[in-house]
Amino acid sequence: MVMEGKHPERPMDIIPETKAGNLLWDLLSACWSYDPKERPSAKEVNGVINALAYPQTSSSTKFRELGIEDIAARFRQKNVADYTNELGQINLRGLEPYLHNGASATLYKIELSIKWEEGYARYPQQVIVKYIDRGTPDKQLKRATRELETWAPCNHRNILTLLGFAALNGRLAMISSWMKNGPVTDYVKSQRNPDYYDLCTQLSSAIKYLHSIGIVHGDIKGDNALVSDRGVVKVMDFGVSIREKMVIEYTQTATGRGTERWQAPEILSGKTDSTKEGDVYAMAMTMIEIYTHDRPYGNMHIGHNERSQIIAGTLRPLKNHPLRLPHDKRGKSLWSIWGLCWVGDPAGRVTSDDVYEWLSNIEP
Repeated sequence: MVMEGKHPERPMDIIPETKAGNLLWDLLSACWSYDPKERPSAKEVNGVINALAYPQTSSSTKFRELGIEDIAARFRQKNVADYTNELGQINLRGLEPYLHNGASATLYKIELSIKWEEGYARYPQQVIVKYIDRGTPDKQLKRATRELETWAPCNHRNILTLLGFAALNGRLAMISSWMKNGPVTDYVKSQRNPDYYDLCTQLSSAIKYLHSIGIVHGDIKGDNALVSDRGVVKVMDFGVSIREKMVIEYTQTATGRGTERWQAPEILSGKTDSTKEGDVYAMAMTMIEIYTHDRPYGNMHIGHNERSQIIAGTLRPLKNHPLRLPHDKRGKSLWSIWGLCWVGDPAGRVTSDDVYEWLSNIEP
């Protein structure tokens, strides 16, 4: 075998398909070259081995340098539960999608035993498995990795918990609990006497928390705020979010700007990408959704003229739109707070901290 120039088979369990594994295997293959002139010197071998054993530390790693196994290993190191084996036993492609969000993502609802520190949960629970669909396979992986990295550190009562991930067929899946009440806009329609004010306060608590840890959500709207069995708001979908101090460096990654009816003037005009100030504007629009059971501006067509008016500050939701604001101190205060969230100049807007503090302290 040696005389024929054949090499040993690569032991994938010891030398996996990672950047480091590929470098090591390439080095070994070069050392086994049939032509002695093509073999590396001892100094060259030592240099590669040292680079593998003592990699240069950096605050960030370029995404293009990582394979899916590298990415999965990083999330495992961050204590994000890995459900690759469990999902590998389920033929997701054979299931009817729970939701196909246009060209963006596909969601599947399945039953899964959840991993906790003390072991698996005794009974399986219904979960949502999310796959990114938009773009080429490389861009799908990049978007999923970015969303996972943004979502994983979140730990707050009003943020939907990331249960884990799976790496299958070169793709990353995100796993979270299924909320049977659905979005907050569906929830208020299904309840006889929903506590609108409390739902708004919970929403502001979620956005305040995200901003405090350096995350701009970027697409706050009713569809992205679920409600649990106990009436707890759970903000979700970090697909276009922006996080400070990302560990993985994503070059030339386009950031989303949210959804038009919820967009602040400066974002709608294209002057800026998503910002905390833009989140505050969209948060108030979402509160309008909660109180009206309808999207911002209702059935009004938002065309060129309407966009121009929003940018100019002459078009905002009207108080005479079917609005369930009570005629008391809270109702009047809430309308005033929304007005401060919709100020045309982002520098003049209130912060998410301000909104939460006010809503938490206004007596009925």
